[in-house]
Amino acid sequence: MRRQEFVVIGWRPPKYGVDNVRGLFLATYEEGQLTYRGGVGTGFTDKTRREVWEVLQLIQTDEQPPVVGMPRPEMRAARWVAPRLLAEVEYTEITPDGVLRHPSFKGLREDKPALEVHLEGRPNG
Repeated sequence: MRRQEFVVIGWRPPKYGVDNVRGLFLATYEEGQLTYRGGVGTGFTDKTRREVWEVLQLIQTDEQPPVVGMPRPEMRAARWVAPRLLAEVEYTEITPDGVLRHPSFKGLREDKPALEVHLEGRPNG
């Protein structure tokens, strides 16, 4: 298992109900641009889902951040946030198209600026 932080660019709301997070959309900065890395929907407890939702409300925006490589279905589902919150995620690997495989949410981080988050093990931009 690998573990690193990712920039939260939005969240997927639940299919039913409100005030909750079904999953987070993640990115890293590569060559100065946000690059889509997939989403994470596992690893949350009911309590952490509510806590994350409350934090997301503070940075929610109607404007989609400029993100490279995000599929249209995810774009349509996303509720956007300013790209400054970091999520610590554990995963098995990065797929050939640059997306996380088997991601699991481990927590939020506030100890690093979002602009410093690059995909580890690859050249930084």
